[in-house]
Amino acid sequence: MRKLILAVCLMLIILAPANACDVSLFALVAGNSPNNAFAEKLTGLVSSAKAVGNNSQEPAALPGHLQKLMTSWIEFSNTYLVNPPEWAKNDASWKQKFDELTDLIGSIRKNLSNQEPDQPKAHQEIQKFTRRLTRLYDGLQMNELARLLLDTSTHIDHIWDAWWAQDRQKLVEATKNFSSVCHNLSEKLDEASAKMAENIVHRAGELHKMAAREDVFTGKSFEFMLNMTENDFARFNDARREKTATDSK
Repeated sequence: MRKLILAVCLMLIILAPANACDVSLFALVAGNSPNNAFAEKLTGLVSSAKAVGNNSQEPAALPGHLQKLMTSWIEFSNTYLVNPPEWAKNDASWKQKFDELTDLIGSIRKNLSNQEPDQPKAHQEIQKFTRRLTRLYDGLQMNELARLLLDTSTHIDHIWDAWWAQDRQKLVEATKNFSSVCHNLSEKLDEASAKMAENIVHRAGELHKMAAREDVFTGKSFEFMLNMTENDFARFNDARREKTATDSK
């Protein structure tokens, strides 16, 4: 039984979004920012977090990547916590966001540095860390599509929170909101992009149906579906980023 549980955990890690540190989403949202230095440092943090995730089972390489992530975060926090970009100065949750990110960094390090590392928990926190980084752009003025992309990531984060908390009521509410924002996103896209988003919209609806079941927390079906949905969203953002780059030439 223990071997089976371990196998399932490893499979979930493999299926976890390969681009959990969704650099493409970050670039699409940050593209509205006039502060290039902030965007570059935040992108560096996302890349460092991704490197930690990719090397989490490499004993020789992991300490260096963890140290780089910790150092980068300290430098970033020291620079922007008390001196945020102009568009973030009215964000009442700015300090709270930094506190949450600091706690996540500490927990990631703890879970990967223990004698018996908690790989699933660490990967969960790495994904959460990168999604929460993007939310530092909540106060930025952006176009409607960029806002919907940011909202989509936020709702995915809410679903994960409800899932790990085993809170069925919140899970139903979070999946309902996620399905709604996915439909709104699809309606704002051109025909080709809407076609690419079909899987996301479909899976969002399926997640809501699954969340309504009394046995939703039995087994791993919901978790597999959510991982696949987040993978679809990451691939969609990759395609959108490529399209934006091509159109700007």
